[in-house]
Amino acid sequence: MNGGKSVSLMLIAAALVVTAPALTAAEDAAVIKGKVVFNGDKGKYKRRLLNRSKDPNCAKSVNKIGSEDVVLNTKTDPITIRNVLVAIKEGLGDRKFPVPTEPVVLDQHGCQYKPHVFGIMEGQELKIRNSDETNHNIHFLPKINIETNKTQPKKGMEDTVKLVKEGPFKVKCDVHPWMGCYITVFDHPFFDVTGKKGTFELKGLPPGKYVVEAWHETFGTQTLTVDVGTGQTREVEFTFQPDK
Repeated sequence: MNGGKSVSLMLIAAALVVTAPALTAAEDAAVIKGKVVFNGDKGKYKRRLLNRSKDPNCAKSVNKIGSEDVVLNTKTDPITIRNVLVAIKEGLGDRKFPVPTEPVVLDQHGCQYKPHVFGIMEGQELKIRNSDETNHNIHFLPKINIETNKTQPKKGMEDTVKLVKEGPFKVKCDVHPWMGCYITVFDHPFFDVTGKKGTFELKGLPPGKYVVEAWHETFGTQTLTVDVGTGQTREVEFTFQPDK
C-alpha cells in the first residue's frame, strides 16, 4: 500500500512540473542600452586623412580612409562617439556562458582593419582574413595572450586563433604603420561597440546589479552602476568630456 501511494504522489508531482507555468529565458532577460556622448571641442578631433601612398596596392583604392582613434558622430544630437566598447565589468558572479560557435572575423580590407574595435569571448574562434591584393601581417601586442605575428602575403588567406580573457590590446600591421585595431577578450557575451549612432545594447542579461564600463582608446574608461530587474530595460548614458 505504501509503495502504491508513493508511486501516485510521484506521478502527481511529475504532472505539476510539466503543467506549471514558467518564464522562458527571453522573458526573464534584462537589457541595458544607451549611448556614448561627446561633450567637448569637436574641432580638435577632426579625422585625419591617412596617407597610403607607400604601398601602390593600398593607394589605388578609391576609398579614402580617415583616422580611427577618435570618430565623432557629428550628425547625432547630442554628438556621440564611435568605436566605444561597452561591457559588463562586474555583477555576473561565477556564472558560465556558452561560447559562440560562429567565429569573429577580423578582415584586412582597403589596407584597414575591420572592425577597428571589437570584443570576443574566451575560446571563441577569431578568423583573420586578407581581402587585399597586397602583403599584410597581423601583429598582436597582448600582455596575457601569446604575442602573435602572422603574415598573409596573398589575397584570400585566412588564419584562426583562440584567445584567453584579457583587457583591450592592440593589433598592428608592421607593413602598413597606419593600420591598427583593438581586441578585448571576455568570459561572457555582454558587450557591444558603438557605431554610427553612438549607441549600444547589452541583451539577455540575468536581472541584477552591474558595473558597466565604457572604454575608448583615446578618452579612457568610465563606469556606471546599473540595477536592472527581471524583463526590464534600463537606458543609460556615458559622457566623455576630454577638454575638462
